[in-house]
Amino acid sequence: MEEKYEEILAQYSIQIKSKRRVRGAILLETGDGLRLLRSYNGHRNHLAVEEQIKQHLVDQGYPYVDQAVMNEQGDYLTRDGSGGTWIMRRWYAGKECDIRDAKEVRQAAAHLGRLHQMLVNPLQNADGECELEAAGVEGAKPDEKTTSVEENATAPLPYAMQRQLDQAYFAKRNRELKRIHSYIRKKRQKNDMELALLNSFSYYYEQGCEAEKTDAEGDIYHGLYQQAMQQGKYIHGSYNYHNLLIQGKRIATTNFENTKVGIQVLDLYGFLRKVMEKNGWKSDFGIQIMDAYQQNHNLSGQERNLLYTLLLYPEKYWKQCNFYYNGKKSWMSDKNYNKLLRLQEQEKDRQIFLETIKGVLF
Repeated sequence: MEEKYEEILAQYSIQIKSKRRVRGAILLETGDGLRLLRSYNGHRNHLAVEEQIKQHLVDQGYPYVDQAVMNEQGDYLTRDGSGGTWIMRRWYAGKECDIRDAKEVRQAAAHLGRLHQMLVNPLQNADGECELEAAGVEGAKPDEKTTSVEENATAPLPYAMQRQLDQAYFAKRNRELKRIHSYIRKKRQKNDMELALLNSFSYYYEQGCEAEKTDAEGDIYHGLYQQAMQQGKYIHGSYNYHNLLIQGKRIATTNFENTKVGIQVLDLYGFLRKVMEKNGWKSDFGIQIMDAYQQNHNLSGQERNLLYTLLLYPEKYWKQCNFYYNGKKSWMSDKNYNKLLRLQEQEKDRQIFLETIKGVLF
């Protein structure tokens, strides 16, 4: 393995002072600062969009992003002798955001609000044209791996823009719940996980139907998605504590692999829900997140409605159902079973939080 790393690193014009293995990657100390080398399984066209967005953030005065580093051939991607693909990114000293630290959580929420302000039309140049379209490149298909440096630098915007909206976001999930419930109910012999899912189905399915009804009445999700498309609003796509490196009063944001045009409140929802789950749905945590986020980005009425509807939907229960249904049925996962039990134990506090946040949002 060391020989492979040396083979890859030889293709970069950098002075390496030290290197060490970290989770799934190699952390390098170089003459130009920290770098992270890891394998890459994505596509060039989306990578180009990522890099354009990160460059936009740098131009807006926020340089603490994991920009890709070009190799000696002027390419972001580097091949090893076995045909594997690697990418090197700028990296930062710091620790992951502590999801149980109220101060760091507030800091991360305020930071997200600032990012969302900057992630509007990030691919527009000063003349209002799309930078990728202005280059005159028609572009590759979404799943086509291009090879030239020129294509890499001018990958097409349509890959990010053409993702179709599922206009039945909540309805689709509710259908999945019903399908899984029907499957379990027909089984003759049921393990503890299956019995727990079965016994709690009616309670959580009712919540899912309420969220579906609330969204349908105002056409909230669809309306906000169309607005995001028209205004060129991008989301990070994976805004969680793993991708935030705290450096005192500064935060470095990493892993933009899932960035795309989208409803920005989904970033906030994902972060908020995870923090609440990890902290037992303590209402004060949720209020602090909302207050911090809105210091930099005020939510519209529609965004408030969607955020509440998303929180109302029993996503954790839906996830446990999917883990079960898509996993091996021949044995029971103790880990997932315990998560389901913990979910039920936290439900009373979750309902208290929903009432509290409803008062804050409306």
